[in-house]
Amino acid sequence: MEARYQKLLEFFPDSIRMEMEELLQRRGDDVEEFRLRLGFPVGAVLSGREIVINPLDKRTVVDETILSEIIRRSSENSVYAVQEQIRRGFLALPGGHRVGICGRAVYNQNGIQTIHEIQSINLRISHEIIGSANMAMNLIWSHPGSTLFVGRPGCGKTTILRDAIRQLSDRFSEHVGVVDERGEIAACARGRPQFRVGHLTDVLTDCPKKEGIEILLRTMRPEWIALDEITAEEDVDALIRASYCGVRFLATAHTMQSEDLERRPVYRSLLDSQVFANLIRILPNRSLRCEKITN
Repeated sequence: MEARYQKLLEFFPDSIRMEMEELLQRRGDDVEEFRLRLGFPVGAVLSGREIVINPLDKRTVVDETILSEIIRRSSENSVYAVQEQIRRGFLALPGGHRVGICGRAVYNQNGIQTIHEIQSINLRISHEIIGSANMAMNLIWSHPGSTLFVGRPGCGKTTILRDAIRQLSDRFSEHVGVVDERGEIAACARGRPQFRVGHLTDVLTDCPKKEGIEILLRTMRPEWIALDEITAEEDVDALIRASYCGVRFLATAHTMQSEDLERRPVYRSLLDSQVFANLIRILPNRSLRCEKITN
């Protein structure tokens, strides 16, 4: 088994580890997620489809002890130290993997403070595929300009974005700044990216996109800024302001085509501003469709 999978399994209790290990040995490259829901057997998402990973007579039903143990191990025995991540609904693991959390949200006047009574956990497994952005880079380099990668959740947007960052840096000698808000793009550990993002790439980890864009512009003078999952109006406002400084962007969004962008208010101003010149759709079969954005 690959070392990255072996390290990942250390965060899971013995009662379910063997089930997960056996599937990773057989189908490691196809496994996108492990799903653990209170009162149900462990599931896995392979190529977009969820299955139960063991025959009926060998299934382990997930209980509160299993979920609590995963949270404890994922926080390195200090849940208090990772409350900010838990408040946002996830825990980042070494190697760019992520533990998504659902349960009872605890509110006060400042919003969600934490999540208690964990009901389900989603382990998203990060994959590095060198060369996955080759087709995208042909378009970007023949039509230089900010590029938006779009597709459904789990289609590989982050994987392709990461390889595009690497190629801009190592292949085309461009300076890239990365706002890695959730630690999934570069997966920095003790300041070192665990994935290959290029020798001319500077990474800002665990920083909101708006503030991250402003910090990179002030301090690193990037030619490109890369960020994952545009979701909020403040992200869009920061992108538009930064575009006036001459920087170009690589970014992702949960949608399939430019028509969907036009129907969603959060993206409408982004299209009107003409920040992005290229749209790259990631289709369900993981192929890419590249097009120029017209306005």
